[in-house]
Amino acid sequence: MHKSILNSLFALLLLCVTSISVFAHEVPDFTKPGSITVNLEDDGKLLSSGTLTFYRVGDLVSTNGDYHFQKTEEFASFIGTIEDVRSPKLAKSLLDYAAAQNISGEAAPIQDGTVYYKIEANRLGLYLVAQHEATSGYNLLDPFLVAVPNWEDNTYVYDVNATPKVGIITETIPTVPPTQQPADPVLPQTGQAKLPVPILVIVGLTLIGSGLVMRSKAKKNYEN
Repeated sequence: MHKSILNSLFALLLLCVTSISVFAHEVPDFTKPGSITVNLEDDGKLLSSGTLTFYRVGDLVSTNGDYHFQKTEEFASFIGTIEDVRSPKLAKSLLDYAAAQNISGEAAPIQDGTVYYKIEANRLGLYLVAQHEATSGYNLLDPFLVAVPNWEDNTYVYDVNATPKVGIITETIPTVPPTQQPADPVLPQTGQAKLPVPILVIVGLTLIGSGLVMRSKAKKNYEN
C-alpha cells in the first residue's frame, strides 16, 4: 500500500518537473553587450562610402515575464506603439519624428560594404537605422528597425546582422533638341527709308533734268 502511494507521488513529481521544463523559456540577459552589423552589397559590389545613423527608440523591459519594447525618453512623445518592428511605415514615422525633434542619433561609417555598431551593456533595445546622405550612384536606404537581442531559432541573439535592400539610381539623359542659329533680328524701321544708291542717283538726275526743262520753257515764255 505504502509502495503504491510512493510510486504515485513519484509519478506526480516527475510530471510536475517535466511540465516546468516544457513551459520554461529563455530570458534575455540585460547586462550583455550587443551589436548590429549592416551588410551593404549590390550584386557583389561592396558599398564603401557614407554613413548610417542609429537611433535607440525602445528599451527592452519585462512585464509579468513577458519581454517587450518601451519607448525611450527621447521618443516618449511619439504617437503610437513601437511593437511592430518589421513595419517600414513605423520606421519611416520614427525617422520623421526624430527629424522634427532634432534627435541626432549616432553615425557609423560604411567600410568595405559593412557598418558595425556596438551596443554597450544595459543598452539593449529597439534601434532605428537610417541613411541621411546617399552613397554615390545609389538611392537612400529605406529606414528599418532592429531588435537587440533578436529572437532567432528559439534563442536570443545579441549580435544581429541586417541586409537591407540597396537601390541603384538609374540615370536618364534628357533629350536635348539640336541647337538652331537664331535668325538676324528684324529691327523696326525708323526715320527715312534707306533706298539703294543707284535709284537715288536716277531720281536725282531726273529731278535736275525736269528742273532745267521747266526753266528753259519759262525763259522762252518771258522773252516772247
